[in-house]
Amino acid sequence: MSEQFFSVEHGIVLNVEPLPADFVLPTLEALEQELPAPFRIAGAITHVDVGTARQLRNMGEEFGVLVEVINQQSAKINLLLGYLLSQMDDPALHRITTRFGGSGLSFVEAQPLAVGQLLRIKLFLEDEASAIYCYGRVSACHPAPGGYLLDVEYARLRHDDQELLVRASLHVQSRQLKLRAEQRANPMK
Repeated sequence: MSEQFFSVEHGIVLNVEPLPADFVLPTLEALEQELPAPFRIAGAITHVDVGTARQLRNMGEEFGVLVEVINQQSAKINLLLGYLLSQMDDPALHRITTRFGGSGLSFVEAQPLAVGQLLRIKLFLEDEASAIYCYGRVSACHPAPGGYLLDVEYARLRHDDQELLVRASLHVQSRQLKLRAEQRANPMK
């Protein structure tokens, strides 16, 4: 991926599977075919939720009760979806990001990996009630506390998933900025 996007320091759950040196990166069409069903469902629901949110914002104040009911139903679906996606988390491949965004991510690994190493990645975006299945390529490997800090750029990622990562990183940044502003306003808390 050649486009560069903003990234944010934040821990999200991911599964990382290093792939053999002779692994051939799938096409976007092949990636769509190998996408696990829960990831496909989560992506579809997230896409619908974004469209619905736009429409609800345009409805105005007079539909406040209806908007609240729709938001509650969406929250219920997101709880179920979050549980379904959590079942896809493989404990043997479980890691936590140190940084993520629309171009790539970073995480700490016990053993170093070679620059250029391909990885199969599952990202679990709990706050977005979604998950992303993609491929990445190690772009840097540096010694760090607890192992090695790996910088990974996405090598094969669906466009909708990239948009979701950009939105998720902006939501995290917004929450972080709000928290910092509150801390500055109330330094004793």
